[in-house]
Amino acid sequence: MFAETVLHSGGITEGHASEAHAAHLIRRALHRGYTVTPTPDGGACITWTARRLGSGSLIEEPRSVVLTPHTPAGHLHASVRTALHAIARSADAHAYLDKRDRDRPRLRIRLDADAEPVDVRTTSRLYGCRLVTEERGRVRLTLTATLALLAAHGADREALAAVFLPAPAAVPA
Repeated sequence: MFAETVLHSGGITEGHASEAHAAHLIRRALHRGYTVTPTPDGGACITWTARRLGSGSLIEEPRSVVLTPHTPAGHLHASVRTALHAIARSADAHAYLDKRDRDRPRLRIRLDADAEPVDVRTTSRLYGCRLVTEERGRVRLTLTATLALLAAHGADREALAAVFLPAPAAVPA
């Protein structure tokens, strides 16, 4: 979940956005050519200039949508970044929750069918900090983790588009 702050012609509106809605906003902003800046806490700032006619002249007004995660990513140490990259690169990352540690859920992740599970302490920390999520036995990075990684690498528009916009379909010959 994200706190959403929208600067519009009528002032400022605050609300909440789900991960799906926040990802949709980012994709739409990239399609429209707006500036999308990931933040180190795992959020994003979308900015653009609205233009309208008023009193016979063109009026330009700044607009923005700021997405702030309810659970910030925090500082991503090198070991955390390495684990997140490994999970993001794995097309077949499987996970299961193991509740053997004093009733606290521990997430075990196996990146490939033949590979050993990733260090359970690391993956449990990632899960506890809401940087990864498990859905039906599959593990993926949360939007917060994705944005924090992009911010840590100083991602530009092309890097953001590579992550959020689908690749164009190949045209048959």
